[in-house]
Amino acid sequence: MTFDQVDCISNFPETFVLNNTKVPSIDIIGIRSFVIHDSIMILGTTNPKGIWSVISLPDYQVLGSFLERGEGPLEFMQGPNTSNKTKFIREKGELVAYIYDFQKGIVKKFNVDKSITSGELQLSVIEDNFPPFLFNFIMIDSSNFFIKELGNRDTQQLRSLYQKREKTNLPILDKLNQAALSEGKDFNILSTNTAYSDIHGRFVEAPIGLNYINLYSLDSTITKTICIGEELSDISVVQNEFPQWNRKYIFANVSTFDNFFGVIHVNESFRNYETIRTKLPSIMLFDWDGEPLAELKMEKHLTHFDIDFINQELYTFDVHSDEFFKYDIKDVLLKLK
Repeated sequence: MTFDQVDCISNFPETFVLNNTKVPSIDIIGIRSFVIHDSIMILGTTNPKGIWSVISLPDYQVLGSFLERGEGPLEFMQGPNTSNKTKFIREKGELVAYIYDFQKGIVKKFNVDKSITSGELQLSVIEDNFPPFLFNFIMIDSSNFFIKELGNRDTQQLRSLYQKREKTNLPILDKLNQAALSEGKDFNILSTNTAYSDIHGRFVEAPIGLNYINLYSLDSTITKTICIGEELSDISVVQNEFPQWNRKYIFANVSTFDNFFGVIHVNESFRNYETIRTKLPSIMLFDWDGEPLAELKMEKHLTHFDIDFINQELYTFDVHSDEFFKYDIKDVLLKLK
């Protein structure tokens, strides 16, 4: 599940230890995920009557709670993640979110700005014919969608483009789709944190349990594998590690920005990660050519992160401890220019 060009990374040009921890005054219960867009933060929660809460930055005023859990056409059987299988974009100056409903195979359009202004949910179904339970779903544009699903007796996770209700294969995707497990092995070994940059037209895939990142474009302008360490993880070895809890949990999340992307590097056994968490994570930042920029060494655990560029602050959230923190990163952003 790698490309021919492999760059091994052992260190970063810049390293920052983030210990200037502050606790933001966010009074929202049951947070599971969050994203930042301009001067607002959108939080995914467990509240069945308001799955997403929208707050202003930097004063944390609640602007509204939207989306409901249920089985109706405009309801969600489970709360959608704000940072996964969701695309935020501005259309005619308004912030909207295109949300993939995992259980129903439906894409819904949520107009965030109009909902805030009117105080009423502005939500509509735009596509209702996608396969449900996709491992990855990314809306590239209004007619092109990237999907990843199980195939070949659960031994592969197959990427394809979904266009006009049909799947299209591309050579670049076929290259990654060659990765296969032995029958009966854990298909989550092939699972990836996947994100897409509209600005650069590039995908980032950071496998959950493998020590490399794939950076590529659909036209093959760039096809690069970034290895963290001296040698690539071998899927044939990883799939046979026993007990499974001894396998490494490598990457927890990926976030994309205009000039760079970042991944949460955990690098701890699943056993420890789910119990005592002995290692502190870091956030690794790369430019859109896959060159390392900086490593942010964290002194708190986290599962999600995003950046408020207006106020030059990094926010982190840890779903296991429900801890929300923010950090002044003016010095970091200055170095990244």
